[in-house]
Amino acid sequence: MSRTQLHPDSRIEYHESYFAALRDQLPGASILRKKAMEVLKRDGLPTRRTETWKYTDLRQLFRSEFRPAAHNKIKRDAFESYIVEGSHSIVFVDGLFSASLSCLEGLAGKAEFESLAGFLNGKDDRDPWPSIVDIEKAGLAALNTLLMKDGVVFKIADGVSIDRPIQFIFVMSENSAAEMHLRNLVTVGLNSQATIIQTYISIGQSTSFCNVVTELVLEKDAYLRHIIHQDSSDSSWHIGQVAARLESRAHLNNFVLSSGARLARSEISVDLNDNQADCSLKGLAMVRGRQHCDNTTDVIHHKSHCRSSQSYKNVLDDYSRTVFQGRIFVSPNSQKTDAHQMSRNLLLSRGANADSKPELIIHADDVKCSHGAAVGELDQDALFYLKTRGIDGPTARNMIVHAFVSDLLEGMPEDHVKEYLKRFINSWLRDIKQFKEVA
Repeated sequence: MSRTQLHPDSRIEYHESYFAALRDQLPGASILRKKAMEVLKRDGLPTRRTETWKYTDLRQLFRSEFRPAAHNKIKRDAFESYIVEGSHSIVFVDGLFSASLSCLEGLAGKAEFESLAGFLNGKDDRDPWPSIVDIEKAGLAALNTLLMKDGVVFKIADGVSIDRPIQFIFVMSENSAAEMHLRNLVTVGLNSQATIIQTYISIGQSTSFCNVVTELVLEKDAYLRHIIHQDSSDSSWHIGQVAARLESRAHLNNFVLSSGARLARSEISVDLNDNQADCSLKGLAMVRGRQHCDNTTDVIHHKSHCRSSQSYKNVLDDYSRTVFQGRIFVSPNSQKTDAHQMSRNLLLSRGANADSKPELIIHADDVKCSHGAAVGELDQDALFYLKTRGIDGPTARNMIVHAFVSDLLEGMPEDHVKEYLKRFINSWLRDIKQFKEVA
């Protein structure tokens, strides 16, 4: 169905008819879907008049045309370079699970996996799972709930440590124009720990639209290292949301590396639901051309003695644009809160633009909270110094950018995951076609 030149009210009518056409192909969750439709009809979809979306314009997305996801065959070697060495892998192609491309050997007794399609088909529609995503919040979560078709349901047992990373790989095939609404449900059991990587990639050019919601529940004393790598085609669209709930003494270590899509938004909401819960959120966007990347965070301190830290950096070239919106909310019952937030931006071109909007809302008096933001260009003195030592311009520039981003990877264990992230950061720098000094 065509979306060309849809007016604001027509967008909801389009999704209503689109849902009706696909309803027989969608698995379960009829009550959730009904509620999502009610929310969409009442609140609509976000526009730039919506405060949390004022810097990200979705009009071109809503005017684009997409097709429902279909089964497309590809070979594993087509995306081999994106597989973290030694990882367990769960693979989706154009939004649909591929058992033949996945590899989960060695997880028996430690974790259970099921595709969302299989999970929902076997559940009571009245209460398929205790969802923690707020679909009434401005964004695309309600649309995702209405149209979700597949995704990962992954439950880690109590008291286990999974040494090898678990990688969810979402592949868009060559020339794909699929519309994908993915839903991932992850539970980390009591006193368990694991590393999960979500990778979003394209094989060749793609004009697909990926709308993904991931729910993370960390039980008491659980630890999750959570990595998101978004490297989709620069002609595709990517809207991602993570909703996390942390119980007592649980720890979430989240890192987002975004370098793909013409428009990308990564949104994370963390509920520190019990005493001594702790989260560390870090992100790096590396964009060029006319790419747009939005990182939006919302950390809610519900109980005392909880800690949160946020550190986001952006490297921008050409006419690209980045957005950082970070909110820390401290409730009246959250004494001894320790919460900090920082956003830094490095402009490699005069045409690039970075927006930062930090926000603190504090209702307790015994807290330590801070926020900050900075935008700067390449240090010309440092660049000149390196060049006088015989280092060519591109190498000197890359050294400065490496110094700018390197602290985001500090604290990570020296393993295949860290090497994976370094490799793609280096690859982005090498792909800059020419060296341009800022005048």
